[in-house]
Amino acid sequence: MGAGAAVLALVLAIAVTATAIDWPFSYPKFLAYLGAGVLFLVGASFAFWAYCCFTLRYAMDHSGLTIAWGPIKHFVSIDNIEKLTPGRGENRARGGGLGWWGYHVGTGDVEPVGDVLFFSTHRSAEELVFVHTPGVVYAISPQDPVRFIADAQRFKTSGKPARRSGVERDIIAAHPIWADRVAQVLAAAAIFLNILLWGFVFAIYPELDNQITIEFPPVGDITTLASREEILKIPATAAAVLAVNIAAALAFQYKERAATYLLMSGAILFQLAFWVAAAVAVVNA
Repeated sequence: MGAGAAVLALVLAIAVTATAIDWPFSYPKFLAYLGAGVLFLVGASFAFWAYCCFTLRYAMDHSGLTIAWGPIKHFVSIDNIEKLTPGRGENRARGGGLGWWGYHVGTGDVEPVGDVLFFSTHRSAEELVFVHTPGVVYAISPQDPVRFIADAQRFKTSGKPARRSGVERDIIAAHPIWADRVAQVLAAAAIFLNILLWGFVFAIYPELDNQITIEFPPVGDITTLASREEILKIPATAAAVLAVNIAAALAFQYKERAATYLLMSGAILFQLAFWVAAAVAVVNA
């Protein structure tokens, strides 16, 4: 289902873009491009979730349990597994995370187990196995729950802990931006301002004269008489500056969080400055 939704969203995004590309610059064209961008993000999200579902694996041996899901691997040392219990029909789950029919990843509350971390593709509670550890209870869905529990208990009896329990992430999933709410909010604010700037320029474009006066150094001289198409350089330059700021902020975040906040805040200030440039161009039109 996830792969189908991803393909559908991406096809729609391409179709909308191809349809609107020949439209004159206007607010409807901006909305079409914005809709295509949203569809692309939705398609990319579904594609990522489908990939993670395809890579979902459980590996149990004498050292412990490994749960692989996309860019993340949870390893539970054999000596940290307190017990394994099968799911029952009376188990009722509530919670957040990714919750499709037959695909569940994230935290939830299961009666009477309590807080649970799902990595499962179950369609009924009977397909679940709850792995109890001191810190968290995992809900997984091995192909044969009864055999999985029996094998796990056998491994636990003769288990040989090889390493400590922990979570492994690939280079992208391990980036500190995913846990830094402040940086996320600053980046989202800068991106939102840039999107609004594009919308503003597209909306006022049909009303501009063929020749306009632009007064802003990043897109010309201090005072430049130019074709109205030149006003599109304002949001385009703002987007380029935004991309550089965010890339630099992400690079600095590994070592210096304060530099990240400074760059993200600077990105917001730059967007506001380009908003001023657009407003001046409109006033002088």
